[in-house]
Amino acid sequence: RALQPLAEGLDANVKDSAAALINAAKKTTLTEREAKQVLATYGIPVVDERIVHSPDAAMRAAQDLGLPVVLKIESPDLPHKTEADVVRLNLRTETEVRAAYEEILRNAARNAPHAHVNGVLVQPMIGAGVEIMIGARIDPLFGPLIVVSLGGIFVEVMHDSALALAPVTHDEARGLLASLKGAALLQGFRGRSAIDLDRLADIVQRLSELAADQAETILELDVNPLICSPDRIVAVDALIVRRVSTT
Repeated sequence: RALQPLAEGLDANVKDSAAALINAAKKTTLTEREAKQVLATYGIPVVDERIVHSPDAAMRAAQDLGLPVVLKIESPDLPHKTEADVVRLNLRTETEVRAAYEEILRNAARNAPHAHVNGVLVQPMIGAGVEIMIGARIDPLFGPLIVVSLGGIFVEVMHDSALALAPVTHDEARGLLASLKGAALLQGFRGRSAIDLDRLADIVQRLSELAADQAETILELDVNPLICSPDRIVAVDALIVRRVSTT
C-alpha cells in the first residue's frame, strides 16, 4: 500500500519527538535500534526486532519473529558491525541461533574489548531485493544534503549516487532515483517485478525532511541498506551521529 503523502512540512511534534530521541542517546553515535526509532517517527518503515540477553531469549525472539533471522550486536561503540564480525545472517534453526549468539559476543569481546554491549538484536531475515543506500550530511557551507545510491557493486565500483539539498519534494526524490545509472534495476530489469517508485520516493523525501528538521541536532545519517522488493521496502540498518554542543 502507498505511504501517506507528506505535507509541505512535518508537524512540529514529529520534529520534537525525533530530537528528543536523538538527544536522549547516551553516546554521540546512536545504536542501530535508537537510530531506527528516530526513522520511525518520520514514518519510515523499519525492520521489526527484539533485544535479548541470553541464548534462550534469542531463540524465543526468533520463534516470535519467524525463522530465518538475523542476529547483531547492540553497541554504540560498534557502529560498523560487519567489520567487527558481529552479524550473523539467515539463521534457520535453534542450534544456529544459539551458536550465533555466543559467537557474536565472543567476537565483540575480542575485537572491541572496551565496547559497551547492550545486548543482541534479533531481526527477521528480509528476503532479497534491490538495496538502496540513503545518507544525509550537514555541510558547513550548503547545509543539509541528501544522497541516494544503489548498494553493492553500484556504489563501490560505479560510484552510482545522486545528491541534492534537503529537503526534497516527492518529484525531486523521483528525479534522484531516475538519475542513478542502475535505475533500471528499480523498474523491473530483465523480467523482474518493478519496485514501487512512488513509495520509495516518499521514503527518500521523509529522510530528507528528517535531515533538514534535525540539522541542528545531527551531523550525519545513513540508512544502509533499504531493501526494496515489489511488495515491501524496509530499512534494516541505520546510523545517526549526533551533533555535540560546544557551548
